Amino acid sequence: MFRIRVATHDDNEALLHLESESPQGTGISILLDRQDYFYRSRMHDGARVIVAEEDGKIVGVMAYAVKEVLLGGGTDRVAYFYDLRGAAAYRRSMKRGLLRLWHAVHDEIRETGAAFLFGHVKADNYDSLNVVTRIGAKPAASFDILSTTSLPGEHVDLDPHLDDLEEEVAKIAQAVGARSLKPVNFLSAYARGAELGYLKGIYRLESGDSFAQVSAWDLSKIYYGRVLRMPLWIRLLGDVLNPLSNVLPVPRIPVVGQQITYLQLFDPMVRGAQGQALLSRLVLQLRRNARADGTDILTLFLYRDDPLAKMPHAIPNTALHYHTMVRSMRTKALPKPPLYLDIRDI
Repeated sequence: MFRIRVATHDDNEALLHLESESPQGTGISILLDRQDYFYRSRMHDGARVIVAEEDGKIVGVMAYAVKEVLLGGGTDRVAYFYDLRGAAAYRRSMKRGLLRLWHAVHDEIRETGAAFLFGHVKADNYDSLNVVTRIGAKPAASFDILSTTSLPGEHVDLDPHLDDLEEEVAKIAQAVGARSLKPVNFLSAYARGAELGYLKGIYRLESGDSFAQVSAWDLSKIYYGRVLRMPLWIRLLGDVLNPLSNVLPVPRIPVVGQQITYLQLFDPMVRGAQGQALLSRLVLQLRRNARADGTDILTLFLYRDDPLAKMPHAIPNTALHYHTMVRSMRTKALPKPPLYLDIRDI
C-alpha cells in the first residue's frame, strides 16, 4: 500500500538511511553523518517534512519551509525546499510514488500562497538536477562554496561580537540592502543560531578605512562529514602534506572515509581598498584558530555576483558549485539577482 503523510520523529532512522543512499556530487562525494534528521527543521518556523511510504517503508521525502522574504522591491512569501530525495529504485525518472509525493507537496505549498518554490542543488548532482528540472524548476543564480582546510599556527583571539548581536546583525542587514530572498526578519537566522548554539561569532579585521568581516556557524555537535570519493590530485596532495602537517605549518588533507568537522563561514563583507586582502587574512587566521579548536574544514558560501565581497585567497582549496533552482507557483518571474544566501538554507 502506498501513502503520503507528515513525517514524525519516529521516522528519524529511516530518513537518515535514505539520506545515506544519496551522497552528493560526482567529483568530491560527501556524506553527512548525523543522528538527527530534523535539525534543519528547527531552524525554520513552520517547516514541513512529507514522506512517501510504500508497504511500510519510506521511499521518498520532501521537506520545505515557507518564508517571508524581500522580493522585487516588496515582501512576499516563498517556499524553500531543503530536501528532495527518493530511494534508488524510485528516483530514476521521477516514477511512480515520487511524482505523487511532488503533487501532494505542490498542492500544500500552493495553498500557502507562496510566489515560488526554491532550493539549492549541487551542480554535479545530476540525479537531483534531473528531478527538479522535471518538476519545472529553472536556475535563477549560481553560488560557490570555498572549501579549505584548517592550518597549524598561532591562535589569536578574535572578538565574536555576540554581546551586541542585534546591533551587529542590523549593520549586516543594512549592508545587504533590499536583496531578493533576504528574510524580512533578518535577525531570525542569527538569533536562532545563537539559541541553538550554532552561531560561533561575527569576526572582523580593520585597517584604516578598510575592513573585512565574516560570520561563522559551527554545526560540529550536529553532524560530521565523511568523504566517500575525492579526485586523485587531492588524494596525492594529502599523501605529501599530511605527514608534514605534524611538524610544519602546512594544511592537513582529509582522507577518504575520515570523519571531518566543519566551520561554515557566511555573510562576508569588505570595504575599502584593503578590504579584500583583509578578508583573506581573516580567513587565514580563522583557519589557524580552527585547527586549535579541532575543526578540519572551513567552508565559505558566496553568490558569484555578490556585491559585498569576492572569494578570498586560500591554498589549498576546492570550489563546490551550486545552482539556486526556482519553480514558479503564483508568479512566473524568477527572482532578480543578486540574491541573498540565508545560512539556514545551506
